[in-house]
Amino acid sequence: MSPLLWGALGAVLIAAELVLPGIFLIWFGGAALLTGLVTALWHDWGLVNEAGFFTIAAGVAVGIAIVRVRRGNAVSDDGAARINDRAGQLVGRSVSLTEPFVNGHGRLFVGDTLWAVEGPDRPAGTAMVVSGHSGMVLRLRDAVELREDIPGTTA
Repeated sequence: MSPLLWGALGAVLIAAELVLPGIFLIWFGGAALLTGLVTALWHDWGLVNEAGFFTIAAGVAVGIAIVRVRRGNAVSDDGAARINDRAGQLVGRSVSLTEPFVNGHGRLFVGDTLWAVEGPDRPAGTAMVVSGHSGMVLRLRDAVELREDIPGTTA
């Protein structure tokens, strides 16, 4: 097959990706363009060899795409998993009690939101750290008891 036909096939597949987005056809289009380039360099390849090269190039291109998508998702999962977890976003944050804790329970303003909190009985004004949460109830620890298992804090 002519290198121009491989180039045209690649261009059509890449254009189809614009019309039917799915991040899939572009890799086949790139493989077709690569096949056209290799065919232009080595003229007497034969259709079977060209089709084989295209198949291998497309497989490698799709494999690279899959690895990149998985690696990209793994990196972005950390922030994306907590985007709607308002309580989880506060873990590790230092706060000061606005009301005293009574029987291990109390309320606390963080920003403009009033949170239900649990922790040891302490008077108002005590420095505390959000150590975790259970649903929408924040768990607090004394600021002097910082531990390595609380993200964003050090002992």
